[in-house]
Amino acid sequence: MFILLSFLSLFLSGSSDRPSPKKANLKVDVQNVRAPKGAVYVALFHSENSFPQGKPMEGRKLNIDGKSVQTTFSVEPGDYAIAVYHDENGNGKMDKRMFGIPKEPYGFSNNFRPTMSAPKFVDCKFTVSDGSKTVSIKLDSF
Repeated sequence: MFILLSFLSLFLSGSSDRPSPKKANLKVDVQNVRAPKGAVYVALFHSENSFPQGKPMEGRKLNIDGKSVQTTFSVEPGDYAIAVYHDENGNGKMDKRMFGIPKEPYGFSNNFRPTMSAPKFVDCKFTVSDGSKTVSIKLDSF
């Protein structure tokens, strides 16, 4: 019995004949950083179910050294959306005013500007194909 289980575990853990999907470089350029304090948080989403309030597929905290910051993600080709905010006071969260209106600068891919509610994935969606792609997001305060 032990030999059978060992053989099965080797068989199941063997490498697949399917090639792994090719990764692409997604560069995110966040512009219009007002002050060199705090940090910029970048959240990358691959699903409309979690965008923009849920858990991102990957997130980054970027130190500020000028009027813009950049980061690069390695992703499989597909559709994505990005949400960004500048945590100016360094408390690790997006500070909000009454009715949930952000106090700190924020932005979304496609430079989508929501009016009365949070954006939908389709509003901010962009496609990454093979190779590389750069997405520029301008921070704004409203």
